[in-house]
Amino acid sequence: MARRMPLEAGHSLATWIFVHLPLSMAVAAAGAGMVGLVEHAADERTPVAVSWLMGGSVAVMLVTTVVLLPTLADYDRRLSLRTSVQTVLTTAAAGALVVGWARPAPWLLALILLLLLFVTWVFAFVRWLSEGFLINERPAG
Repeated sequence: MARRMPLEAGHSLATWIFVHLPLSMAVAAAGAGMVGLVEHAADERTPVAVSWLMGGSVAVMLVTTVVLLPTLADYDRRLSLRTSVQTVLTTAAAGALVVGWARPAPWLLALILLLLLFVTWVFAFVRWLSEGFLINERPAG
């Protein structure tokens, strides 16, 4: 979404602006949750609050990305990507909640959440490459 401008229509622009608040809050919450993971690094299971904070914040990051994508000005050109990328992001968000509920060891929780984020990024990147969008585009300006 970097360097991609939102549609200037009222609804899309307002959504783009307001959805960045929960996205920013989720990033900050995940950073705060890392303190709990480090503090309980030797525990067999992640404490309930820390586990839900980490799983929930990653889920919110992924869901807000799903909501933000259609607000981008050039998103209609990527109709073939819309369903697949948004489905993977939503599935990964559900996976993050399941991992938060399961409360594995802190190191394993962090690793699984990292892998979920990595897999979604790789999937989207490969889809964009396969459609030729990243190679032929130049930022306006």
